[in-house]
Amino acid sequence: MNRQLNRICLLTNYNLYESKRYFTEKFADALKRKGIETFCIDAQTSCLDTEALVSIARFNPDLTCSFNSIHRLSEDSFLCDYLQVPHWSILVDPAVYSTGLTHSPYSIISCVDEEDVHSIRTGDYKNSFFFPHAVEKELIGTGKKEKIYDVVFLGSCYDYETLETYWKDEEPEEIQKIIAAASQMVLSESETSIAHAIYTAWKASSVPQEKVNFLSLFYYVDRYTRGKDRIELIQSIKNAQVHVFGTHAEDESAMLLGWNHYLSDFQNVTVHPPVSFQEGLEILKQSKIALNSMPFFKQGSHERVFTALACGALPLTTDTPYWKENFVEGKEILLYRHKQLQEVDVVIQEVLANEPLRTAIAAQGALNVEQNHTWDQRVEFIQKIIPQMLNEI
Repeated sequence: MNRQLNRICLLTNYNLYESKRYFTEKFADALKRKGIETFCIDAQTSCLDTEALVSIARFNPDLTCSFNSIHRLSEDSFLCDYLQVPHWSILVDPAVYSTGLTHSPYSIISCVDEEDVHSIRTGDYKNSFFFPHAVEKELIGTGKKEKIYDVVFLGSCYDYETLETYWKDEEPEEIQKIIAAASQMVLSESETSIAHAIYTAWKASSVPQEKVNFLSLFYYVDRYTRGKDRIELIQSIKNAQVHVFGTHAEDESAMLLGWNHYLSDFQNVTVHPPVSFQEGLEILKQSKIALNSMPFFKQGSHERVFTALACGALPLTTDTPYWKENFVEGKEILLYRHKQLQEVDVVIQEVLANEPLRTAIAAQGALNVEQNHTWDQRVEFIQKIIPQMLNEI
């Protein structure tokens, strides 16, 4: 049977800052512009109810999809298994946290990091592909002339100090050494992923494989490096006013301290209450420089870079192969390296002192986004690849 992509049911639910709901809305708009009929259902904070399931069945989609994953119907059953309709999980977090999705024959998975795609394609599972972040085309060029924020960071605080104390209480010394070594590699080496760093650190140890919980190690290294990198990035800025919008990461039982704990002694840093994703865009439109810390994706994207450029802010982001391959450093984007954080303050001062330069770099970056990274372009891509997968399910 030659299946086509004509009708998509988009599912969404709550997440911190409401980014998934925003992505879903803008992605649906792009799908409709390309002639694909859409039907959106908001699962709120729980599983889909009977009424929602009936509505999906009546719509009779070729595909359901969601950013990240929706709650399972039961411990071993996904929505796609119940409906016998393929479901596309658009992962925007590391894929290691969603490997259970590969157990369903109706599951399609995309990743924003190319290395994650390769890790998902293990065994018999092949329905995975690279699908980076994007922005709506109408957002590009909406920045305001008056910029009231010199430097902004929009995002959560990961309490890496408390997390380190936690694993030192919970894990044997040899496992602690693996976590520490892997974390150092992730932060200091721009091409080394978390998974590769853990594997390298483990191979250099004498710990037998059966005593290693890879997912647990990944969690520790991921959360630790997220927190340490973004906090030390902000702390490295001495001579510009920095505005941080966000709260502590809400899913972390071992990480309790927020931005004020780490930044209250820095007089040039102002911590604001968290804002929604859409409110964050309005802040970016009034910002000169937007920080993006992402040690967890070395071969992939993050929406903070695309949204910053679309809104007229110049992003300063983690140095990774992905950004170097897709943007020209110093002409479309600014990059920083964790092991050279002492250079960040100098770079920011130079850019803030030269508004024509900042504007020119941001404009070139925005043009790159317009030409390569909109939801409309992503839809054109899936119109080619998804039908092939549907025909194989």
